Amino acid sequence: MKIGIIGTGWVAGLHLDALKQIENAHVVAIAGRNEARAHELAQPFGAKTYTTPLAMLQSESLDAVFILLPPHMHGDLERACSEHVKGVLIEKPISQSLDTARSVSEYFKNAGTIVSVGYMNRYRQSVQTAHSLFSQPGNEGILAHGWWTTQMPPPLWWRTFDHSGGQFVEQCTHLVDICRYAMGDIEEVSAYSTRGYMSDTPDYSVDDAMVVNARFASGALATFSTGCFPLGGHPESAGGGIGLSLSSRANRVTLTGWGFEGAVHSGDEDRRSIPVDDNIFYVQNKTFLDAVASGNDSGILSSYEDGMKTLATTLAANESARDRNGAPVAVAV
Repeated sequence: MKIGIIGTGWVAGLHLDALKQIENAHVVAIAGRNEARAHELAQPFGAKTYTTPLAMLQSESLDAVFILLPPHMHGDLERACSEHVKGVLIEKPISQSLDTARSVSEYFKNAGTIVSVGYMNRYRQSVQTAHSLFSQPGNEGILAHGWWTTQMPPPLWWRTFDHSGGQFVEQCTHLVDICRYAMGDIEEVSAYSTRGYMSDTPDYSVDDAMVVNARFASGALATFSTGCFPLGGHPESAGGGIGLSLSSRANRVTLTGWGFEGAVHSGDEDRRSIPVDDNIFYVQNKTFLDAVASGNDSGILSSYEDGMKTLATTLAANESARDRNGAPVAVAV
């Protein structure tokens, strides 16, 4: 299978490391504006490099493309991919604009493109356990609480609100997506955000911190808190500042750290650890490539439509915090 990569950032390295381990996955081309970085990533594969994705799509006969770009760089690129390749994997979030995502969805539907969105945590055993437990009748999820307070990512695009959408859209999207996967769709959110503390950071327009309340279609509830500050010091038990707790009548599932290491609690002294996944990008990428090869996308756990629902939830929180003074906003795709 001939694969093209679009993007040369940090996450591109994680995907490429995983693709090295997948039999018959041949990375033949990498497109990126950073030519030196593109050559560095391409060298182990003997892949060609391009400065523009369109040149790559037009010159190569590709089976699948990985779009690994910031949220604001989506739209026309997906349309081009839908015209040239059978399968596309898109890193989360799929955009910073719901209108753009709606247009892209139509491109893919019209072309019959097989699409996977990079919410790799859905494939983790810990998240699969939560999904399985809370799918049992009488054991539905009732309450979730998630937090993501870590150091600020270094890319300039990340700290620009119009490019990234802020931390709740760009990073905490993982927390929201896990909750949606385990507890069902969210239909309404309300949020407050604050700014002005990060006064010494140049070109900084995202929120310093945000708190979000969410109501699920089932009636379940969730709270999220998030912020990015140039400080470490989170205790190991706090997962380095990332964590999620999901509770039902019978179980509580705790997930901590970037790897969402999990445990199931069924009583005061009944705690079961969940095995940690060594390379979740391998699992996600192999599932996607198998779907492209077979033409059957039933194994893909995060479709483009799912990515749109998670995006709509996080954008509704931004609207509540920035435009509605904390008033509830309905989540509409």
